[in-house]
Amino acid sequence: MTNASPPNGLQKDALGLGQVIFQSASNMAPGLSAVAGLTGVAAFAGPAMPLSLLLGLILAALLVVPVVQYGQRLSSAGGYYTFVAHGAGPQAGLYTAWIYLMYETASLAGTVLFFGYLLPGLLNIDFGMTVSPWMWWPAAMLSAGFVWYMSYRGIRTSLGYAYIMGVIELLVFIIVGIVLWGKFGSHGSGALFTPSVAPHGLSGVMMGVVFAFLSFTGFGAAITLGEETRNPKRNIIIAILVSVIGIGLFYVFIGYASVVAWGPAHMSTYASSTIPFVTLTLHNMSRFWVWALTILTLNGSLACALAIHNAQVRMLYALGRDELIIPRRFGTSHSRYRTPYQAITLQSLITIVLITVVGLLFGPLEGFFFLGTIATLGALLVHLLLNATVGNFFRRLRSVRWLWHYVVPGLGVVFILFPLYFTLFPAPAYPVNIAPYVVALWLLGGLWMLRRVSHRHAERLTKIGRYDSLTTDALSADTAQ
Repeated sequence: MTNASPPNGLQKDALGLGQVIFQSASNMAPGLSAVAGLTGVAAFAGPAMPLSLLLGLILAALLVVPVVQYGQRLSSAGGYYTFVAHGAGPQAGLYTAWIYLMYETASLAGTVLFFGYLLPGLLNIDFGMTVSPWMWWPAAMLSAGFVWYMSYRGIRTSLGYAYIMGVIELLVFIIVGIVLWGKFGSHGSGALFTPSVAPHGLSGVMMGVVFAFLSFTGFGAAITLGEETRNPKRNIIIAILVSVIGIGLFYVFIGYASVVAWGPAHMSTYASSTIPFVTLTLHNMSRFWVWALTILTLNGSLACALAIHNAQVRMLYALGRDELIIPRRFGTSHSRYRTPYQAITLQSLITIVLITVVGLLFGPLEGFFFLGTIATLGALLVHLLLNATVGNFFRRLRSVRWLWHYVVPGLGVVFILFPLYFTLFPAPAYPVNIAPYVVALWLLGGLWMLRRVSHRHAERLTKIGRYDSLTTDALSADTAQ
C-alpha cells in the first residue's frame, strides 16, 4: 500500500471541506426528501413519521462510527470495499463492493426515476398543467443527461454546484418548516414519537425506518473522494459527521412540521398526495415560496443523483483499476478533466436501462419505492459488514478502543436487524415485497462472482489497497503483522 496514483489518476487536492460536506449532504437529498421522499415513511408510519425519522437518525449515528474510525486511517476511491478488505481480507472487501454496486445503482436509478415523477407533478401543482402519463420517461432522461454531463466535466465543477445550491435549499426549507410549525404546532404532541399512533404499530414504525434510512444512506458518499480531497482524513470525517447530525435533525424537524400541518388524523392521505410538502406550502404561504420550493426540489433531485453518481463511478473506477469485476479500462481517467469518464458512461447507460424497465413495469412512483427498498437493504448490508469488521482492523493495528471498535458497532449490528426483519415480516405491498428477493438473488450472484475471481484470478485480489492512503502509524503496525 502506497500513496502513489497511476499516471492517469484522479485529480489530487481538488476539493475542500465545504465541497466534501455537500457530497454527503446532497446524496442525502434533504430538500427532495422533505418535499416528497418522506412519503415512503408516511405510508407506513403515518402520524408516527417523526419517530421513524428519529430512529433513522439514531441508526445512522450508530453506523457512522465505524465509517469514521476507518476513515481516520484509510482514504481511497474504493471507499467501503477498501475498508472491509483491510478489516476482513480482500474476498470480504470484494463482496462488499458487489453489494455496494447494487445499493448505489438502485439508489441512483430510483432518484432519477423519481425526478420523472416529480417534474410532471410540480408542473401540475404550480401551473395546473395536465401532463401525459408517459412524460415521466423524458423527464427522467433529462435528469440522467444532466448527471452524466456534470460528472464528466469534473468533480470540482459538480460539487461546486452542489455546494452553492445546497446552502440555499436548506435555508428555504427551514424557513417554510418554521412557518408551518408556527401555524399548526398546536396539532402536535409527544404522542407523535410513539408507535401507538402508527397505523400498524411498531411494524409500521420500523418499516418507516427503512424508508427513513433511505434518506440517510448517502452520508458516506464523501468516502470515495479520498484521493481528490485535501487532508482527507480530517475533512471527510468532518463532512460525514456534519451531514449525519445536521441533515438528520433537519429531517426530524421537517417530518414533525409536516405531520402537524397536514393533521395527524389525516396522515392516511399524505402518502397518496402527489407532492405533499409543496401542497402544504401552496395552501399556507405565497406563490413565491411554492416556486422557490419547486426550483429547489428539482435542483435537489439533480444534485442528489449527481452525488450518488459521483460515489458510484469512483467505486467502479477503483474496481477497474484493481482489475476486479469490470475491465481495466474503466479504471482510467480523462486526460483533461481527470474524471473516470469510462465508468461515468457505463453507469449512465446502466441507469437509463434500469429506470426504463422498472418505470414501465411499475410506474415512476411505485418503481421508486421498489428501487428505494433495494437500495436501503443494500446499504444496511454494507454497513453490517463495516460494523462487523472494524474491530478486527484495529486489533491488527494494535490500537483497539473497545467502546468505538466493538461496543458501538455491535449495537449498530443489532439495530440493523430490526428494519431488515420488518422489511420481510409482515410482507409489504407489491412491488416492494419483491425487493428482498431481488437482493437475495444479487447476493447469490456475488458468491458465484467471488468464487470465480478467487479461482481464476486470485492474484488480482492482492491489488486491493495498492492505491490506499494509510496513516504512517497504521502502516507500520499493519505491515508488522
